[in-house]
Amino acid sequence: MKKKCASFLNCPEEKTALFTKNGHQIMECKTCGHRFTEIRNVESHLSEAYSDEYFFEGKGGYPNYLEEGKMLLRSGARYAKIMSKYMKPGEVLDVGCAAGFTLKAFENAGWQCCGVEPNDTVASYGRKELKLDIRTGGMETFDAGQKFDLINLIQVIGHFYDLDKAMENVRDLSKPGGFVLVESWDMKCLAARFFGPSWHEYCPPSVVNWFSDETLSQLFKYHGFEFVAQGRPSKKINLKHGLSIIADNSSKSPLKKKLFNFLSRTLGKLVLPYPPVDVKWYLFKKI
Repeated sequence: MKKKCASFLNCPEEKTALFTKNGHQIMECKTCGHRFTEIRNVESHLSEAYSDEYFFEGKGGYPNYLEEGKMLLRSGARYAKIMSKYMKPGEVLDVGCAAGFTLKAFENAGWQCCGVEPNDTVASYGRKELKLDIRTGGMETFDAGQKFDLINLIQVIGHFYDLDKAMENVRDLSKPGGFVLVESWDMKCLAARFFGPSWHEYCPPSVVNWFSDETLSQLFKYHGFEFVAQGRPSKKINLKHGLSIIADNSSKSPLKKKLFNFLSRTLGKLVLPYPPVDVKWYLFKKI
């Protein structure tokens, strides 16, 4: 296995500086190939990176997260169906669950559900409106007081500011033989290579780790998990969210801003299929 360091944050291996994005230098380890950027203000990172602006103003995140609730419910139902091929419903922890729409779909499929989310505004929505057990916090320091049959890391593993601490917690909170379901972006895909630094997932400080099939498998093997399966999710996105992503990762101009604002106002709620070119799901099992 290529990962030799005890800590990604304090790894002694040589790094290569690839490019700078949003004032953050994107680095790659010459030994294991892990790609990352360093977080300067760890103590305030979660509150700053995942503020209400992230969920409701498109600041590297969503123009309006709650408007995508129905799509997230359907996505969660698809993942619950996938998991039914490997295990019976049990206790599931959804990490970075936001308001819990994906988690609600697992509850509807018979799972006992718990979630953890750093933004208290959306976590409170999930507690009040969806009647879910959602704790406010980050995975690096989360203590659930129990272990889980399944841990969901859906669009979240790239956000861990201390990857080793979070993964140690994933391992410790997993039951023997428990599963971890990951949805992540593939930094080695054709789209990522074609767009380079303009690829939409290079958006620090909200995303701080980037993976390929190989580096993700290395990471889980290091922490005591074996690879089980992978596939491509069926994802959808509303036009407003898509326009926000494009705007954040392309050149700025007054004319384009006016056009995007017009399209968001008139057609923003139009739901479009997300092309399955750069995102995958992975399943790992605790050894």
